[in-house]
Amino acid sequence: MTLEEALSKAKELIVAGKLNDADRILEPLKSEYPQSPDVARLWCSLAMRTGRVADVPAYAAEIYALVQGDFHKAHWAHVWGTASFLSLDLPAAHAHFTDALNHLLVLAKSGRFPPQKGQTKQPQSETNAFASGEAEKLLWSTCVQLAKQNIPAFPFAGTLLGLVRNGCLLDFDKDLDIAVCMESWDACCTALEQAGWVRSQMRVEYANYRDYVHPELGITLDVCGLQARGKQLVGGFALPGYPDEYQRVSVFPQFELTQRDTDYGEVWFPRQPEKILTAFYGDWRTPNPHWDTVVSACNLENFTLLVRCYAYHRLIQSWLLGDLAKVWCYAHQIALKDPDDTFALRSRQWMERAMTRLNREIPVWPKIQRQKRVYTRMVADLFHEGHVNFLRAARALGTHLTVCVVSDERVMENKGKLPVMKQAERAAVVAACKYVDAVTTETPPGVTLEFMQQHGFDIYTFACASEQERRDKYQLCESLPPEMIQELTYTPDISTSDLVVRVLDGVGSKETGLKAY
Repeated sequence: MTLEEALSKAKELIVAGKLNDADRILEPLKSEYPQSPDVARLWCSLAMRTGRVADVPAYAAEIYALVQGDFHKAHWAHVWGTASFLSLDLPAAHAHFTDALNHLLVLAKSGRFPPQKGQTKQPQSETNAFASGEAEKLLWSTCVQLAKQNIPAFPFAGTLLGLVRNGCLLDFDKDLDIAVCMESWDACCTALEQAGWVRSQMRVEYANYRDYVHPELGITLDVCGLQARGKQLVGGFALPGYPDEYQRVSVFPQFELTQRDTDYGEVWFPRQPEKILTAFYGDWRTPNPHWDTVVSACNLENFTLLVRCYAYHRLIQSWLLGDLAKVWCYAHQIALKDPDDTFALRSRQWMERAMTRLNREIPVWPKIQRQKRVYTRMVADLFHEGHVNFLRAARALGTHLTVCVVSDERVMENKGKLPVMKQAERAAVVAACKYVDAVTTETPPGVTLEFMQQHGFDIYTFACASEQERRDKYQLCESLPPEMIQELTYTPDISTSDLVVRVLDGVGSKETGLKAY
């Protein structure tokens, strides 16, 4: 067997997970060709998968000194940094990652970039467990089993985002996420293993984060432990006994859990999931395909050395693979966390130049600042100038306006008569107004604090044509704190009732000389 054939076979075995078989090929090759970068590349990859990461830095340093050219230097500096990172020597990892970036920036200044490797085909929807609903079924059945054992585990992170924003799991997701309080951590992990979940070996073992895989479906489950700290909850990656720079702390406001019925039984679920999602994602209602949970989270307490090494590792990996758009995204994310990071700023600048020259689209990073969402209710019958004035003023109170077009039945209850236009007709007209972002036709009897928080609304607004209407509208939202209520000025001299009278009187036909029908 030639060297090339042996390496090809070893690579196939590594991909197939047959690591012992791959090792039997690579160990002799390492002895026979100790300075071969191709042998070293596969051997280091295998060593970092089989608990021998401590042997990698010295070998990577030897190959780094031998290879020529900035691309190859960058690759081996990245391997060296990754091994140091997994060995939890973060200062060394940071130093080697910056060496890799320096080599890549030299290439960028000369106008050279690695060719982009072909993308792995995404699974078809019929075989994608997240798109087919198989993953969601597994999620609920697992949460039901935990709830039956009095373990309050609940959907978290991207899993919670999909359920709340889309009403189902994100079809492009890669794993399931649940969270549990640290008081129930050991019981939760034991219960998962008893239920058939298999614990995955993690490159770094954190005290409050663990991976499991389902042996039949191959779906990964990430479990995050949350710990109370004063009036807050903290999660992330904890490494007890290490300094603050080795921690990744994410901070959440306190929230309550409630039991929810599913097709598989009762599960625990956040009573106000929006509080968690806002802390984590900021503007969670706007999809962001470039989001990286470890680096992008809005609720990181500090951008520590641990998080920076994660970000550098992924940025460099994307650069070596020629994925310039992903490099830009990681550089942008780092710059958002640390505007003084010169490596991130320079990398982003060179990516923009390269993508412009190559006629590639520069990614758009959605604003992650929390939106100020406004809610109002209106009849909007015979839509007129007063309605437009009100909606313009309502939209100006925030960044997003949702209008509830109340039902025909509710109009009948309040005014003693049906509107001229049916609810569907009125909703269509309001939805066409440029000041309106969303329209709903579900008409709750009142505007409660729970309703506002459930839907992420910050302000409830209205306008009143009379004192009686003012009393009625304040009664409708009497449970809201004053800062959530905003009364707007009513446009005088025009109303739906006036329009109806003018139509009945035939004012238009008399003034224009047209025949009245």
